[in-house]
Parts: sequence; structure tokens; C-alpha cells
Amino acid sequence: MSRHIFIGLATLLVVMLLTLFTSSPVLAMDIRSGDTVTIAGGEVVDDDLYIGGATIIVDGTINGDLWAAGREITINGTVNGGIVAAAETINVNGDVAHAVRLVGSTVSINGVVNGDLIVFVGNANVASTAEIGGDLLVGAGSLRINGPIKGDVRGGASDITITSSVGGDTELAVERLTIASTASIQGDLTYTSEDEADIQPGAQIRGGITYKPVEAKESAKAGPFAGIGGKVIGFLMVFVAGIVIVLVAPRRSTSIADSIRSKPWLSLGWGAVILFATPIAAIVVCITVIGIPVGLIALALYGIAIYLSQIFVGLFIGRWIIGNFREVQSKAMLVAALASGLVILSLLRLIPFLGFWIGLATALFALGALIVSEAKSRAEAQQLT
Repeated sequence: MSRHIFIGLATLLVVMLLTLFTSSPVLAMDIRSGDTVTIAGGEVVDDDLYIGGATIIVDGTINGDLWAAGREITINGTVNGGIVAAAETINVNGDVAHAVRLVGSTVSINGVVNGDLIVFVGNANVASTAEIGGDLLVGAGSLRINGPIKGDVRGGASDITITSSVGGDTELAVERLTIASTASIQGDLTYTSEDEADIQPGAQIRGGITYKPVEAKESAKAGPFAGIGGKVIGFLMVFVAGIVIVLVAPRRSTSIADSIRSKPWLSLGWGAVILFATPIAAIVVCITVIGIPVGLIALALYGIAIYLSQIFVGLFIGRWIIGNFREVQSKAMLVAALASGLVILSLLRLIPFLGFWIGLATALFALGALIVSEAKSRAEAQQLT
């Protein structure tokens, strides 16, 4: 499971970074933001389109690629390029000429995707009206394939149901796999699971069937992609918390993110002091009965600060990337930057053996940036008095 999901996630990350970092200043693009962004029916966008907003609706035609981040994204029109999107809910109802790469909680594909479909989601549904012209690479809590897939199907999920046709091989790691009587798999079926698949009478599998049993204690071992649904929920939780922080305190949030960029080594140093000294100090305080409440409160705030650190690092990454194209000042653009940054940070943390160090670096830089930003704010306030 982990190898194939990692291929999909790595592909998403590499394509995002290559597209962003190889873009020149003269690259044609159209950038839009707002609480609700709508590409009306009949409207034609001849450039690559970058959208940041809470609600995004595309009814028109985009002749380039679509990059979108928000809370809810609905694509009813035609995209003659590819799609990279991150949102809580994503609906692709129109036609897409190239690959589609999605990260979110709930994804529904109802239209035609002529390229590969890569999804990292809680729940995914390929409707009967949909058609995937390439491969399907998936990491999900649950997946239903009710529309034809012309290429291979690879990845993993807790629960997968296939009711339509797969033109290539199917290789999955699952808890429950159902191959309906209407399903047709032209290649091999290879799956890893604790239980054998429910292959209903009438299902056609033209290649071989390979079942790789997994003992319950082995399947419970935590891997880089164990608990995909939980990881998606965790991402959405920190994203929502980040939106609240950005909307309530945009200047403070950007100040902390800027401190990571402007004074990285000072932030790293202060971060190390806070990360390692705080729990020791809290334990020392707890030695006395009177100091126990103070120590427990300090430990609670310490844990919250570490949890929130990914928000500021994600905002830093997103502002750094989007800042190459335009200013990131409005609240809508800050939310878009936060979404893109958190997606990249989350994918990096999934890399085997590297995830721990990325998490550690995230905590160090963000905790230190809190101190650096506070010191800067006080210095500026003193100059004004």
C-alpha cells in the first residue's frame, strides 16, 4: 500500500514544485481570490488559473491548468489542462483534458478525466457518469469505483468497492474489498488484506488473482500511510484552525511566518530552547504541590503551541511560493497560501524516515519564530511611544 500511495503523493508534490519553480515571470496566468469565486458559464480563461477562496465554482472553460484551494470546490465546466486542488469538498462534474490531483475530505468525480486521477482523501467516489482515461492512484478512507477506469488502479483504503470496469491491473491494500457482479478487471487483481475479497458471482477478472493475507497484529503496525482517513481528518482539523487564526489575526500570523524567512537561525535557536527547556521547567515546577497547576497549564500550552506550529510553517511555505507570482495580502490569499503550504508540508511528513525530522524542524522554526515575532512587535511599539 505505502509504495503505491507514496508514488501518487510524490507525483503530486513533484509536479506542484516543478510547475511553480520553473515558472518564469512571463508565464501566462490568471489569479483570482475572494470568499466566493465563480467562473461563469460562457466565460473562457485562456491562461493557467490560480484560485483561492472559501467557495469556488467553475462553470466556464479554462484552457490552461487549474490550481485551486478553498473549503468547497465545484467544477462543472471544461478544463483543457490539468487540475491540482485542495479543499474539504471537491466535485469534478465537467471534462478535464489532463491529470487531476486532489487532496480533501470528500471527493466526487462525475465527469470525464482524460489523464490520471490521483486522490488523497477521506472518502472518494467515481460516479457511474465518470470516466478516467488514465490510472487511478488513491489513498483514502473509503473508495467507490462506479465508473470505468481505463488504466490501472493502485493504492490503499479501508473500504473499496468496484462496480465498473478497470482496463489494467488492480493492486490494492485494503481492510475490505468488494468486487461487484457488474465489475470487470481486464488485468491482474492483487490485494493485501486481513480478509479475502468479496468477489460476487458474475464479476469478470481476466488476469490472475493474488491474495496476500496480513495478520491482524501486522496490519495494526503504524506505517507512513497507516490510518489514511485519520490523516485526512487531522489535516482538515489543522486547516480549519489555521483559517480561524489567519482570519482573526492576519498581521500576527504573517509576522510569525515572516520571522521564519527573515531570521531563520535565530528562530531555530529560540525554538530549540523552548522545545527542550519548557517540559523540564514544567516538571520542576510540578515538584511542589502549589506549582502543579502552573506546570500542567504550561505543559498544555506547550502541546498546543507544537500543534499550531505547522500552521505558521505552512503559511510560510504557501506565502513563499505564491509570493513569486503576486502579493499575498488579502485574507482570501492568506487562506489559499495556508492551504497550499499545509498540503506540501503534510506530503513531506509522509516520506518514510524523513517525516520525523520534518516535524521536528517545523516545531523548532515555528516556536522560535513566535519569540522573534513578539520581540519585533515590542521593539516597534517602543519606537512609536
